Amino acid sequence: MSISGVANTTSSTLVQPKDAVGSKSLNESDFMKLFITQLQYQDPMKPMDNYQMATQLAQFSNMQSTTKMSDNMKKLLDYQTSQNNLQLLSLLNTKVLVSGDKIGVKDGTPGLGDFTLSDASNTTTVQVYNNNDQMVWQEDKGGLAAGHYALKWDGKNLLGKTVPDGAYYYKVKALDATGHVVDVDSKSSGLVTGVDFSGASPAITLDGHIQIGADDILQVIK
Repeated sequence: MSISGVANTTSSTLVQPKDAVGSKSLNESDFMKLFITQLQYQDPMKPMDNYQMATQLAQFSNMQSTTKMSDNMKKLLDYQTSQNNLQLLSLLNTKVLVSGDKIGVKDGTPGLGDFTLSDASNTTTVQVYNNNDQMVWQEDKGGLAAGHYALKWDGKNLLGKTVPDGAYYYKVKALDATGHVVDVDSKSSGLVTGVDFSGASPAITLDGHIQIGADDILQVIK
């Protein structure tokens, strides 16, 4: 018996529809088109058996489940991101403690800084710099025991004049009795004055000038 159009087609041959050619991946619609095309062009003398059909239907079901799971995960991540953003917005006009040595000056008033010495020091010098890396203030604190200390800067320069508003940073140089450097852990605190979501990750502004990331926040000060 001669059957036109199916001479070179067997039940194991999958004929691709034209719009699926060249595609690197299949979606649900492509899969169904291929499955229906295979049924249309199968050899009537060797039709697809129940096992083959069940296997391909199971593959389609798995594809649907995976797609649905992916969509649900995206919705969950979007929801989590929106909740995180709302939490950051709630920090506006709130004082926070952050890691690092940056301090801002707003309306002539500097943010607060503090540092911790890992060991006792024989000499300790605290210096404040502007954004141009120019030293504007320093204090010689002498020898200090290991522990926690506050940065006592009033926002004035070496000449006793109030520095311009802007971003500053401080350095603590501590040496022990043998001249070795003592490890210093620096922190600062400031008022959250802005939150920006335009970048890849949220950016938080302290005291109108200092840019930090959400991961830099150590504590919310009530």
